Amino acid sequence: MYKFLISILTTILICNISNARDTNKTFVSLSPALTEIMYAIGAEDMLLGVSTSCTYPKDAKNKEKIGNSFFINEEKIIQIKPNYILALDSSEFALSKFKKLNITPICLKYKSIDDIHKNILKLGDMTNKKINAKQLVEESSQKIASIKSHTPKRILYLVQTEPMITIGQKSFISDVIKKSGHISITENLNSYYPVVTEEFLINEVPDIIVVSNFTNNSKVKKIFPKTKIIVMPNELNDIINRPGPRIYKSVEFFAEL
Repeated sequence: MYKFLISILTTILICNISNARDTNKTFVSLSPALTEIMYAIGAEDMLLGVSTSCTYPKDAKNKEKIGNSFFINEEKIIQIKPNYILALDSSEFALSKFKKLNITPICLKYKSIDDIHKNILKLGDMTNKKINAKQLVEESSQKIASIKSHTPKRILYLVQTEPMITIGQKSFISDVIKKSGHISITENLNSYYPVVTEEFLINEVPDIIVVSNFTNNSKVKKIFPKTKIIVMPNELNDIINRPGPRIYKSVEFFAEL
């Protein structure tokens, strides 16, 4: 009996030490999407710094600023000295130098909704928020499955118009449109955000064109005078273009077109 009690107490002690070690992990984030995930799973207290682009939720604006994907404030990161730097995989090369300082870059892929859900689970595992992360993914998956359109349309999504930049098969937004029940006319282009010509777009004959509201759409109106053009609402720009926990709202937006 005595040995049994000692075994139980030892197990509890090991678990408590493990949990304490997990909660002592610290992070900074260069990605607004990953910052959102950290808040969504309840791990925001471990987040010591964020990029200047991290604007959601509002509390993220109060975190220490460490630059962004284009300019990384190395001095600030070294001063904060986190255990990990969170970023999307496009920043992997730029962050490799931090390994020498015992700061580990975590660069995550985001080519599809499945990748986004995996990122949520990975961060949940790293922060000891597995239950929260799993619940978040389950809720997101259920919502996405329930909002699919049953009247497929051919969608052209334009990130900008000068030059005309759209989404390719490597962009998670292509998967968002597919999951919404529609078809992205550029889903077969082997790129993330390819530049396309007017001739190419005219030949693809889109039913609906969605344009980001920070770009001029007068050129698009001239090329497609009879096609339905939707300028994306300002409040949806960040949601649509961020591979984060609000991804189901992106699917919902396209499904309702």
